[in-house]
Amino acid sequence: MTYKETPEKTGIHFSAWLPLLCLLLPPGKAAWATPPSGEATAAQQVTRALTTTLNRELTQWSERRGLTLQQRQVRVDPVSGLKKQQACPTPLVVDPPSDQALPVGRLQRQVSCPALGWRYYVRARVFAVAEIPVPRIRLGRGHTISASDLTHNRRELGVSSQDWVFDASELVGQTVRRAVRADQPIRHSQITSPNWVSVGEEVIIQASGGSFSAVMKGVALDAGAEGDTVRVRNLSSGAVITAYPVAPGKVQTRF
Repeated sequence: MTYKETPEKTGIHFSAWLPLLCLLLPPGKAAWATPPSGEATAAQQVTRALTTTLNRELTQWSERRGLTLQQRQVRVDPVSGLKKQQACPTPLVVDPPSDQALPVGRLQRQVSCPALGWRYYVRARVFAVAEIPVPRIRLGRGHTISASDLTHNRRELGVSSQDWVFDASELVGQTVRRAVRADQPIRHSQITSPNWVSVGEEVIIQASGGSFSAVMKGVALDAGAEGDTVRVRNLSSGAVITAYPVAPGKVQTRF
């Protein structure tokens, strides 16, 4: 009978040496930077910092417009490279937005730790819902908006919401420039101030400068609203002057 000798197993059990290898690595060079129990990881710090920043920007934006948000949510996408970064010992820095646009939808910001020198571009999705004024019925061109034309509905805000009118008081008395569908947000580009003077209308011209002041009659050669420039013919002299509507049927010259 032949006996075959079984070769003796040799080699190093890696699991037995792992604690020693970790001790030999210089600080900060571990493959996975795990903070002490109870402390946030770098990834958690980034998520919290970006979430807090975006929520603050959303609040500031809505307050500037007198808007109350009904719902909001910020979701930060994970960044794989953060798993091997040490937690930042100082507050993180989140780069500010490039403009004052509505901070909703898909966004990207740079988040950095000045103390350790790492920085990452991080993506997030911001969701927000607000109650806004919308027309009850279709509003045609030239229609003057009244309070009874409006109701309020909840809408999710997006990048295109930047041009929406959020305050009903800004709509009442305005003239529809482009037709607005029922139950749809009204954009600033769809409305205009009503004309205070019309072509061929007799108007009062107010002229003043220093100690000089005069009131005369004229005829508007252009239609115009508040802030517009119109041509007016002075009925006394026949001269055509440039004036500015200041009230219905009244214009003012500026020297």
